Amino acid sequence: MNRHISWAFLAVSVAFFLFIVGLTGYRLENARAQNSLLARDRLIDITAKVASIRTTYVSLDSPAARKELRGLFDGEPRLLLMSVHSPNDGILYLVSRNSQYLKEPAAPTAQWRGTPAYQVSKGYEVVLSRPLDGNAAGAVLDAVFVIMGREDLYPIVRDDLYLFLAFLLVGGVVILIVVSVQGVPSEAERPVRGPADPHGMTSPRSGLYRAEHFEAKLHAELERVTALGQDLALARIRIDEPFADSHLPAVYTEIARVLLLRFPAHECLFESGNDLFTALLPEVDIDAAVRSLDAFRKAVSSRQIEGKARALSIGVSSRGGRLLSASTLLEEADISLSKASREGGSQVVGFRADPSHYRAGATA
Repeated sequence: MNRHISWAFLAVSVAFFLFIVGLTGYRLENARAQNSLLARDRLIDITAKVASIRTTYVSLDSPAARKELRGLFDGEPRLLLMSVHSPNDGILYLVSRNSQYLKEPAAPTAQWRGTPAYQVSKGYEVVLSRPLDGNAAGAVLDAVFVIMGREDLYPIVRDDLYLFLAFLLVGGVVILIVVSVQGVPSEAERPVRGPADPHGMTSPRSGLYRAEHFEAKLHAELERVTALGQDLALARIRIDEPFADSHLPAVYTEIARVLLLRFPAHECLFESGNDLFTALLPEVDIDAAVRSLDAFRKAVSSRQIEGKARALSIGVSSRGGRLLSASTLLEEADISLSKASREGGSQVVGFRADPSHYRAGATA
């Protein structure tokens, strides 16, 4: 990758990292806020149940009351500690999942007085208090709730990991694509290279074979494919509206470049005038020739050549299993080219021979 792409990838990576950090922070705070609200709602419900138990059994010291209180505590997975205490009677009930939540040891005895001191992890646990009987001077219920536990962290970390892996995958694919694209020069960057030409048969302006060599090549190819029972397509390619364009020589050279890139049989590509090209496509039938030439036409029209898009009219003929002369094959291509130009240009027209005509001629 070049320096610009490296800096761009680094900037995207930093932006993605900041996005992940921001998203994680938002989700953590959102989970804490929701769990804090849930803890307050649960505290109201727990307080009402403890008050009911106290009313039912008069005292929280009875075994039946303690059994119900323990069941209430065990049924709240986010409740880490629950204590009931009053200024006059000390601790009436205390249950905790871990002694670490008490800063100082305390026991529900008549000798102990005061308010228990709790030790919690800020941001992960919270201490909530509520009067048991609506009187602030009476019994108070303290509860320690977890507001950010493993069950809350796991989905956030999991989603972050998935996003990170997706970024690595997409980034890797993009890097591979960029490297592969940079490793292959574009059509505009590739030089025009015709075939090896020790005898000066190609034109220096286009890299195509000169027009005077076309007839001999056509006869030779037609004889070869006829002997082998193969097909041969012939295309005539004209630049639309050539005479109104002062940039025609440069346009001709650039279109020749695309022609050489699209058709590897360079010895079958010829200049035919200031606005005309001729191409032989060995072992290609009329349908395949039309498709490949239309792709070539679209490749030319999709780029800006000397400041504007260029249109081509193309006529194609093919041997199609017929015994015909080189002049007939060329004439059919010219007829198709004329039709393409008459009907608005910027299109490929294939010459479709009438098989019955040739069958009748063969049996006459």
